[in-house]
Amino acid sequence: MNPADMLAQQQSQAQQTLIGATIGNYRVISKLGEGGMGAVYLGEHPLIGKKVAIKVLHDEFVSNPDVVSRFFNEAKAVNDIGHPNIVDIIDFGQVQNGKQNFVYFIMEFLAGEGLSSLLAREAPLGPDRALHVLRQCADCLRASHAKGIIHRDIKPDNIYLVPRGQDPNFVKVLDFGIA
Repeated sequence: MNPADMLAQQQSQAQQTLIGATIGNYRVISKLGEGGMGAVYLGEHPLIGKKVAIKVLHDEFVSNPDVVSRFFNEAKAVNDIGHPNIVDIIDFGQVQNGKQNFVYFIMEFLAGEGLSSLLAREAPLGPDRALHVLRQCADCLRASHAKGIIHRDIKPDNIYLVPRGQDPNFVKVLDFGIA
């Protein structure tokens, strides 16, 4: 097995140990997805049943103070902007699980679908729907820029559509990690 495959296998085993673990006040239920810097898990409060998304930095980055700082800066940037079309980050911190140290933040759980998935299934979007989504994205980015924060990775994978009230296409922009 080559070194890259071994590292991937070790990361996978480490992340599997999170299933059933407690991070903050939330029990980790399952893995939702993974990116280059970390993985996202479904968490649930054991008493009240509230669901959250828990983003955990990959083990290889936990010992790098610059990467950890950027990770926490994402949480700070999102909260500094304070816009309804940006995913809400509730908490962040570090937790020891066995011999491993995990760096995480807890976000609102979004019960919806990514714009990239929607476009793969329904492209092109009708003009009214497309304009509705784009206006929300533009308003979110306007608010971000007003705070001096540039997203730098706006793409369909980082735009999530959730039902909110009467709006089935309420936008939530994700991943301010390289902002």
